[in-house]
Amino acid sequence: MRAAVIKEFNAPWALQDMPDPTPGPGEVLIRIEASGMCGTDVHVHHGYLPCKPPLVAGHEPVGRIEELGAGVRGLRVGDRVGVSWVQKGCGRCRACQTGRELYCPEQQSWMQSGGGNAELMVAGADGCTLVPEGLDPALAAPLFCAGFTVMSGYRNAEPRPGDRVAVLGIGGLGHLAVQIAHAMGHEVLAVTGSPGKADEIRALGADEVVIAGDDPGKALLEAGGVNVILSTTNSARQVGQAFEGLLPEGRLVNMGVVDGPIQIAAFSLMMGQRKLVGSTQNRRADMVEILELAAAGKVVPQIERYPLSEVNAVRERLVEGKVRFRAVMTPN
Repeated sequence: MRAAVIKEFNAPWALQDMPDPTPGPGEVLIRIEASGMCGTDVHVHHGYLPCKPPLVAGHEPVGRIEELGAGVRGLRVGDRVGVSWVQKGCGRCRACQTGRELYCPEQQSWMQSGGGNAELMVAGADGCTLVPEGLDPALAAPLFCAGFTVMSGYRNAEPRPGDRVAVLGIGGLGHLAVQIAHAMGHEVLAVTGSPGKADEIRALGADEVVIAGDDPGKALLEAGGVNVILSTTNSARQVGQAFEGLLPEGRLVNMGVVDGPIQIAAFSLMMGQRKLVGSTQNRRADMVEILELAAAGKVVPQIERYPLSEVNAVRERLVEGKVRFRAVMTPN
């Protein structure tokens, strides 16, 4: 098979031929149709994650199952699936026994078996989710990281009917958060520092575009305040400021890897009984839900498509902040 191999950190990825992998017990072999590139892949490139080269990255893969390993049930050859970051746990710890493998200290992911930036990929069957027929694989791919993350963030916000929902940071995650909140019937306020992108953001489903200026919290209060903030920014300062835009009993869900400690005034936290919630990819039901929304056309990832041969150029484009809004590669 052909694959993009990271031979050393902070160096170009090598496109090369590798032996076709074989699925072991509880695993499946997938022929990749699409593989999304995420900001986390940049962290992998720089060596920030606990993995060592040589390795194949790619944690937003979608493709068809070609072979089943021993003991696999519920999946069939020919099924189109995507693979989540957490593929399986140890099975014995309390987290696994309660169905919460994402907390397993020995969880297995693409870092052990190889990712989707290749023609073929081996994955744990338990980490695979069926992709609805008719959903473009290139549109489904970003949902297995970005979409899953944001859908879980929305659910972790415990949204209520009639809640006003703000999205802070309209990028790869934020543009999906706007669409999710709109699809769920909320009044959606998109908070951005780029006035020139207002029309584009409204087209995603935002009812109002709030220009952050120097203080997104102040801007939100001037817009009437909100019950929920879905934060995808990487700025800890913006998160702390935006918190002040919550109405009493409001919830800010942080999904971004921010650049420092989040500072929130104790009085603001206590007296309004507001909540700061950390969130990542959570229950499998969230993954299924975002796939169903996409299959119904209610959430449509905005993507740039590239052949796998351009993987290094795509990574650099992502580093430079030029991708609008997700990049997806196809092996052929």
